[in-house]
Amino acid sequence: MAAGGTIFESEHALGDDLELERAELDWLLTSGVLGRSANIARVLKYVCEERFGGRADQIKEYNIAVEALGRRPSFDPQTDTIVRVTVHSLRKRLNDIYQTAGASRPFRVVMPPGHYVPIFVPAKTPAPENHPPEAEHLVESVQSPPAQSPIFTSPVELEYHPGNRGRVGLWIGVALVAIVCFTMWTLRTRLPKMQEPVVGAATSAPSGPPPDQIRALMGVDRKPYTDRSGLTWSFARYCEGGTNTQLSNLRVGGTEDPYLYQSGVRGIAHCIFPVKQGTYEIHLHFAEASDLEAATRPATFSINAGPHIGFDVVSEAGGDGIATSTIVTGVTPENDGAIHLDYISEVSLLNAVEILPESSGKQVLVRLLAGPASMLDSNKQFWLSDRYFSGGRRGQTPQQARLADLGMYAFDRIGRFRYNIPAVPFAKYRLRLYFREPWFGRENGGIGGLGSRVFDVACNGSMLLKDFDILREGGSAPVVKTFEGIQASADGRIELSFLPVVNYAVVNAIEVIPED
Repeated sequence: MAAGGTIFESEHALGDDLELERAELDWLLTSGVLGRSANIARVLKYVCEERFGGRADQIKEYNIAVEALGRRPSFDPQTDTIVRVTVHSLRKRLNDIYQTAGASRPFRVVMPPGHYVPIFVPAKTPAPENHPPEAEHLVESVQSPPAQSPIFTSPVELEYHPGNRGRVGLWIGVALVAIVCFTMWTLRTRLPKMQEPVVGAATSAPSGPPPDQIRALMGVDRKPYTDRSGLTWSFARYCEGGTNTQLSNLRVGGTEDPYLYQSGVRGIAHCIFPVKQGTYEIHLHFAEASDLEAATRPATFSINAGPHIGFDVVSEAGGDGIATSTIVTGVTPENDGAIHLDYISEVSLLNAVEILPESSGKQVLVRLLAGPASMLDSNKQFWLSDRYFSGGRRGQTPQQARLADLGMYAFDRIGRFRYNIPAVPFAKYRLRLYFREPWFGRENGGIGGLGSRVFDVACNGSMLLKDFDILREGGSAPVVKTFEGIQASADGRIELSFLPVVNYAVVNAIEVIPED
């Protein structure tokens, strides 16, 4: 082993193959096989150029973040996982490339699991990534050993010696065995015990032609499920890495469909969703099941190895055990015909994923009924069952009103409550709120009158309706209030608060329409 701590001797590491290796890098960067992810290309170019320049010992997580990905000098790998996420995606992409478009290339570029130094392997040499599939996931999801541990106190850097090819496979095999053994020991002794059943994640792509939309259940083997809106969710092994966890006894608020949140994946997971060509909107669904301190529960994800997005499930949902979601719009499949999702969280589960087609690159509009079922209105517009709520309860309609055909006004949410609707950060929307007085007034048996129900409605902290009285506005007829130019918050939320003044607040339906 070289004095610098590398596994392979470093003398003549680049050898006579430097020109061919540079040609291979150029092909990867210019042929389009890497897809549209600028981060993947930047990292590959940086680590290869550092290696070509004899600076392999400088290929560290911090240097990649600052010099290749433009992070500030204050970059902290403990809180920002952009390098690990990007290298994980790069590693998978390279593996896919050399099984398809690059199968006949004279060299293969390999990023060994757990390391950042690339290896250029001649095509006739067995690929060093041929190791047990679980090894990579174990390496990437394990916690780092304490600083005083004598084992792997710093990343092991790999150099390839063209003149010593006979020993490369042996050394890599030894290194991988050591990594797997160390990882198994760490998982057994250092990670906290899981209270729920845990099953290792694996992939088994759905068969048949790619769909134009996906509603996927994450986690342990799950049965197909038709939700209260009549939409069907399926289970398939879209993800690899991470751990699958089942929470069958979890009580979930804010949804009519708690089954969606009773299993999920966490750790470091890479998910591949094959779809038809087009533009899509991604919905990630969560409900925090742990009772750990808030600072220990952030989740991060990226789409197609794009920008690193942080998400705090409890903060967005307003508490533990409350369903919430976040969205990413304008997503197109990469060159392999799939949308790639990287998800990282030590604690929070990703419970379900929706991939919905978009026609304009804007968010799909949201139509919600404050009731337990969906509806197709007279204009053939589809309204979803109740969701995104916290607080309040479903109202009780008087017998006389129940006998009438009220359509979308047949159900309501009543009390002190809020709706936390996911949106595109800073985007503007047209908001419509639908009301019908469910209890007071002549049409409901003559109980009460004007002033019997008064409430306020606020959106993202600004008052929309002050001392609102449905009977005063429209009598016993429905009332629709429209608000233009409603701007989503910086974290992508339209938060509506319904605040009682006299008796309870109430709403029947909510419509959120993206503006031009």
